[in-house]
Amino acid sequence: MFEQMKKGFVSRFLVIGLLVTGTSIPVFAANSASIIGTVSSIDGAALTLNILNDLVEVDTSNATIRVKGVKNATISDIVEGDIVLVKGKARNSGSIEATRIKDPVKLGKEYDGKLTGETENVNTSAKTFKICGQKVNAGSISSINMSSKTISFGNLRSGVSVDVYVKAKSSGLAAKSITIRSESCNYCH
Repeated sequence: MFEQMKKGFVSRFLVIGLLVTGTSIPVFAANSASIIGTVSSIDGAALTLNILNDLVEVDTSNATIRVKGVKNATISDIVEGDIVLVKGKARNSGSIEATRIKDPVKLGKEYDGKLTGETENVNTSAKTFKICGQKVNAGSISSINMSSKTISFGNLRSGVSVDVYVKAKSSGLAAKSITIRSESCNYCH
């Protein structure tokens, strides 16, 4: 019981101290990224790897890496051709600052990758948008899945949480399927 009281005191002291000093704790959600894709190249010295035909660069220097069957895995335990899940933060440059990498993961053969995050810079006339810092062409998408219904791409807005399955082309990422993650999405309809 004393231990619980001590923890409660420390927690309250910390919260009150933050309020008094005006210090804020940054929230890590606004530009979080989750990408699944095949590793196309690795630079062990620079601690980076590229996925989706070298279209997405991943900084692994601060990432916790989990490779099946390997204890205390590092970037050297990942090989080209592995399908990995990268979680982290999208940088303005388009690269991903990874916090976690999991190897292997499954991905349907009809897709090269899956990006999960919030839409940005939606251009409904050009049928393009950004997600996880990556520009995606949605020219072949006629509709977007949302719960039990579909909506047109013209209704998509920035700030919507989506799953995007893509093909990696020489010209960039092409959306093959877009699904809105939030059933209570008020942005699109």
